[in-house]
Amino acid sequence: MKLSWSRFWAMSEAIADLQNPLIRGLACAALHPGLRSILVFDASPATLQVMAGLLAQMIAAVTGGEIVSLPESKSGTKHRIVTVQIGAVETEEELWGSLTLGQEVSSRSVVWRSGLLATGRDQETRIVMIPDMTRLGLAANRACVMLMGSEVAHLERHGQRDRWQPQLYWLAGCDHKRIGAVSNHLLDRFALRLSGGESQNSEQRIAQLRAWLEQERFLFEKAAPTPDWMGVDIPLLSPEIVSCLQQVKHSYPKVLPQARERVLDYLETTDGYSTRRDLALLRLARVHAQLEGAAQVNREDVERAAEMIGLSPKPKLPEKPLANDVKPDTGADDAQSKRSRQEFDWSNLPGSESAPPSIQHEPVFESDTTKTLLSTPLPMGQKIFNPYPEDTVEPEREAGSLRWPTRRFKSATSGRGAIIGVEPATIPQDLALVNTLLESAKYQKLRWKALLEKQTPPEWVRHLLLKRNENGHEPLILQSSDLRRYRRAIVPEQMLALVLDYTCLPECNWQETLLPYLQWAYVERATICLVQVGGIDAEDELRAEKREANNILVPRIQSRLEVDRGKATPLAHGLDLALQTLRHALHHGPSAVKQAVLVVISDGRGNVPLEASRAGRVVPPVGKRGIEDALQVARQIEALKGVESVVLNPQPKYYADLPVKLAQALGAKIAEIPSLKAWEVDE
Repeated sequence: MKLSWSRFWAMSEAIADLQNPLIRGLACAALHPGLRSILVFDASPATLQVMAGLLAQMIAAVTGGEIVSLPESKSGTKHRIVTVQIGAVETEEELWGSLTLGQEVSSRSVVWRSGLLATGRDQETRIVMIPDMTRLGLAANRACVMLMGSEVAHLERHGQRDRWQPQLYWLAGCDHKRIGAVSNHLLDRFALRLSGGESQNSEQRIAQLRAWLEQERFLFEKAAPTPDWMGVDIPLLSPEIVSCLQQVKHSYPKVLPQARERVLDYLETTDGYSTRRDLALLRLARVHAQLEGAAQVNREDVERAAEMIGLSPKPKLPEKPLANDVKPDTGADDAQSKRSRQEFDWSNLPGSESAPPSIQHEPVFESDTTKTLLSTPLPMGQKIFNPYPEDTVEPEREAGSLRWPTRRFKSATSGRGAIIGVEPATIPQDLALVNTLLESAKYQKLRWKALLEKQTPPEWVRHLLLKRNENGHEPLILQSSDLRRYRRAIVPEQMLALVLDYTCLPECNWQETLLPYLQWAYVERATICLVQVGGIDAEDELRAEKREANNILVPRIQSRLEVDRGKATPLAHGLDLALQTLRHALHHGPSAVKQAVLVVISDGRGNVPLEASRAGRVVPPVGKRGIEDALQVARQIEALKGVESVVLNPQPKYYADLPVKLAQALGAKIAEIPSLKAWEVDE
């Protein structure tokens, strides 16, 4: 029953008509601590900003806090609510905290500055907004796994030991098509799953959201001014919703046993099943009953909560009849069993010369008039989606996506890769000067005191004291224990270069032969370079195409392995692209590639010269120039150090010696690919 707002004020129990699943999900997260982690599928960053602003107002209505725009803002003794954003390149210093110099220059003090996620010790609550979960860095992923849903957080860093209760709300966005790129351990921490709907225009999405809210009598007024961290205007909640949240925040409905049993009807025990899903659905049903002012949580509340996040009941298995059930004896059953016995007897008579009796079909009469039944459209705004798509999609990440890859080459020098922190330095290389000075500043008073207490100080101490008396500044005394160097992310040290000639693939079982090399690239976390030769969808059939990726699980690499063959075979240009890529990866730039594996699948019959591929046009006569150019480029690849080459021979019917000549020019090993006919015989 839908109540008007005039009757709402007259009732003792507040009931808010929160129809929009997004707004209702935010209200549930503001009321229950176990629902503070929200994952919104297919939501633009602007939509997440609007939701973060609404969530901040709901938290303020429940806790009585004050919304501030920056973490450094101070508002006396009042509880602060601030929104922070985590991107793709956040370091551990920015997330947890770091040492820095104090604001007072005269004191020369070193103070501890808390990070974005180290909050809860002060009167502050933070809403952590993550625009795209698939772009989150390793440091941020590990921090989210440790803090999301935890009641106590521990920190031991740079001599700091602390323990506090996190006051964090998590609001993250993710494309449901790329959910396989996110770790299952991290996805399991999100208690509430919502659908933001696909919208290419973020401004249009926000306008639709506001229009829907105004239609449902959620009256908003334009907020002034807009906080600096947002790029859109955040509307203000209506007084009715604020009053509803304040009245129901102290009510705790009792969960009935029927509600607990109903929860088990929605979640299946799949490979990715976790008990957190059962708890999240039960908590959501409890908050649903709390918003409606109910004293108990029944089956209907669980059903409405499951409908809000997109869950549907598990299909029930058909009941099997018991063995002692006796069916009534009817004439129709006797006739049917008699016909079945006759058919069985005729089909099992060996050597019978007489034909079985013909089966007579009764005529089927059709109606003279036809009636078309109207279809029932789905209601708008209730798009059915799967809140747990990670159970059915293929993973696009490494098996240990939250671990650092093992380093196999000790000769790899530092100074490469993104900076993710600092650590004590054992060698004077890639030093972090600012962190070294900060570490030294902590012990200056003790060191100067020890030097002044000596009866006969060394000459260099006298020189420092002289400078100290001249300008009034104390020079820093550095020791080897103060040295700090950058800690950088591990970069791939191995590479798989694959030259794939599509014109020779249809007649051989190349997938099975190539699989061990793909598995090696997956285990070693090697970068991938795929050179496509003779594909049907090439932009220019005279040129090969190159695709690069960080690992073998990238969808654009997997999709390009299954391409039909074209008409031309620019093998020389494909090998030339592989040569340039290998030379750049091994000898140029900040790359740390120490070993490369080149796999060539080709029959060697290149019919496009290298000059024609570069110019984009063929100048006849061609002859054998395409094959000769391919062999010449192969000899240049053979001269590269750190490259292990393998040629997979498809065993062509014509010119069977060309793959062998190509392997000899590359200095590569050669392995034969069985034909499809031979493979079918073995099967």
